[in-house]
Amino acid sequence: MSVSIAIHIKALQKGDQEAFRVIYELYYAQLFNYAQSFVRQREMSEELVQEAFLMIWDRRQMLSSDFNLKAYLFKSIHNQALNYIRHNKIVNIHAEEAYIIGNKSVQFKEPNPFLSGALKKAIETLPARTKLIFLMSRVDGLRHKEIGKELSISEKTVEVQVRKARLMLQKKMKHYYKELK
Repeated sequence: MSVSIAIHIKALQKGDQEAFRVIYELYYAQLFNYAQSFVRQREMSEELVQEAFLMIWDRRQMLSSDFNLKAYLFKSIHNQALNYIRHNKIVNIHAEEAYIIGNKSVQFKEPNPFLSGALKKAIETLPARTKLIFLMSRVDGLRHKEIGKELSISEKTVEVQVRKARLMLQKKMKHYYKELK
């Protein structure tokens, strides 16, 4: 690790935003390209990189002067990308089974293909990170705490993302549910 990075890490520990900016600019392009090699989606790659830098900022006071920042950032991107890919596969397999009514996920014995397709399309329009968290919650049945731990984000962030997804899906699907009542 170069002396310059060690100095920036030390400044970052103290909350120096300029040091954070320098680190961000130094690693952003490399991390973005690395994320792209996994997810091949510009928006999701940007989100993965942003999340990695947010984790650094949130944990800045715990960093040591010999902390391998570059390795940590790349490992963070790697883990997040694999989680995204794994859960994206679940979307394709299970999205047709998940129906959102109010605050609950309901499983129908014989899914209506029309509703299944509409819901799958609605889920696909969610922002990538919101979709991932929503599916982990509703399809995988994970608790907010478990999702937060797996994605290295706060339980509150998970809660907000699930609520955001639920509201977006309710809005997109509301005319279908009038027909079901």
